Amino acid sequence: WYSRDELREFQLRNIKALLNHCIKNVPYYFSLFSRSNIHIEDIRSLDDIASIPFLEKADVLKHADQLLAKNIRGLKTKVNTSGSTGTPLVISQNLDAVIRENAFIWRQLHWAGYRRGQRRAWIRGDMVVSFEQQMPPFWRMSVPDNMLMMSSYHLSELNASKYIAALELFDPVLIQAYPSSVAYLARFLDTTDRDYKGPSLRSVVTTSETLTDADRDVIERRMGCRIYQQYGSTERVTMIHTCEKGRYHIDADYGFTELLPLDDGTYEIVGTGFNNWVMPLVRYRSGDTLEMDPLESDCPCGRHLPIVKRIHGRKDDYLMTVDGRKIGRLDHIFKGVNNVAEAQLMQERPDEVTVRIVPFMNFSDKDKVKLVANAHERLGKNMRINVELVAGIPRSQNGKFRAVICNV
Repeated sequence: WYSRDELREFQLRNIKALLNHCIKNVPYYFSLFSRSNIHIEDIRSLDDIASIPFLEKADVLKHADQLLAKNIRGLKTKVNTSGSTGTPLVISQNLDAVIRENAFIWRQLHWAGYRRGQRRAWIRGDMVVSFEQQMPPFWRMSVPDNMLMMSSYHLSELNASKYIAALELFDPVLIQAYPSSVAYLARFLDTTDRDYKGPSLRSVVTTSETLTDADRDVIERRMGCRIYQQYGSTERVTMIHTCEKGRYHIDADYGFTELLPLDDGTYEIVGTGFNNWVMPLVRYRSGDTLEMDPLESDCPCGRHLPIVKRIHGRKDDYLMTVDGRKIGRLDHIFKGVNNVAEAQLMQERPDEVTVRIVPFMNFSDKDKVKLVANAHERLGKNMRINVELVAGIPRSQNGKFRAVICNV
């Protein structure tokens, strides 16, 4: 509820404290600031942060040991990025950082109408049951959390009705899920022309994958509730949440987020997180992009956290046309195409795209023709479109789903 001026003062105060810590205790920054002739007293405003060089993923990979603070002792944990676009990063943190991270997640759940102790369901990348298990239940009850944890690795046309029946029986107030997991169930409901029957469900909170407009539409329509999206990263530099009024807000009290303009009108997220002093990342280029809304400065929720129009996800979630243009927002290719459980676009050559389809039983040649026509409309008539029917689409080691892979 801070005013804009209060937020900027809060950010500057936290950045100065973090930079002081970095210079004194983190070898990488001591060396960087010495070479760049940067002094803390020169950081008088948030604009002065631009004098500090960007931190790239390659820098973190190369200098991981030098990025660890020497003065923080005690138990530390390591978390990996998904590695979906190359070598995964290993980020160190301590219990204090974990607690602070969870505080922002709980705030989002509160915005979504959830209160601690109520029933919730979880469909993310956890190995809830063995991958080899063939028969349900593919879920387990976490009694202390009052939470039904469901495997995202066993979703199939054969099992989808069992997942839905288990959810309706448990009747959660909130579902936390990867977009691909809950969208799979919503599309199954859409294909069978039925709606979710759990009377208590107020909201679905999605995270870790890009939420497309098509996924949002089918989830909200068939699950009968609003979607709240959480954007975050293992690197712990920026967090974006949906408020009660449906607007995306950059959590300005989580870190200092800079927006680097790109040629297509979007912005790359450059973040400095406030909460992980074990391995602080300053001006880290995330590779993720978003779109700001220049016309909207105030949110009906009353908060002054910056408003984002749309989160696009990674810069490489684009396909390239034959003449070299980058094309995003590719969920439109599937508009009007029925009976698709999951799909992935793969491009290895400038003139060819393969569409991998996990079909429901009623997928037909008519759906395939519509899909190819939509793809030509978006990518050009000279793009060769291959449609490949597959039993499943591989996930990353964290169970995340990538809708677009472009290796051109």
